[in-house]
Order: sequence, then C-alpha cells, then structure tokens
Amino acid sequence: MKFVSYLLEDVAGIQVYYIVGLFIFISFFLVVLYRTYKMPKSEAEEISHVVFDDDELIQNQLSKAAASKIQR
Repeated sequence: MKFVSYLLEDVAGIQVYYIVGLFIFISFFLVVLYRTYKMPKSEAEEISHVVFDDDELIQNQLSKAAASKIQR
C-alpha cells in the first residue's frame, strides 16, 4: 500500500480527488440519512416486510411446482 501511496503523492493535485471523493460520500450519506428520517412510518413498515413477502412468494411457487409434479 505504501508503494501506491508513494506514487500518488508525486501526482500534482491528487489531493483534490481525495476531497471530492470524501465530499461525494458524505453528501450521499447525508441524503440517505435525511430521506430515511423523513420517510413516513407506513412506508418504513412496508419496506420492512418486503423480505418476508418475497420469501412467502417463493415458498408458494415451490409448493405449486411440487403439487403439479405430484398430480402428473
């Protein structure tokens, strides 16, 4: 890692990329944090159940496929 760090120190103006990258990361994090904070409770509950709904859907599809094999 020191080799890469040493090479990048020789590039003029490389600090600007570090600052821009950090600014983009912090901006994105703050936007996500703000949207999460302002999200209606009903939407948060709906999102929290999405994982279970998908799992139930897969289980229903598997049981239908198994039932169709048994009927054949």
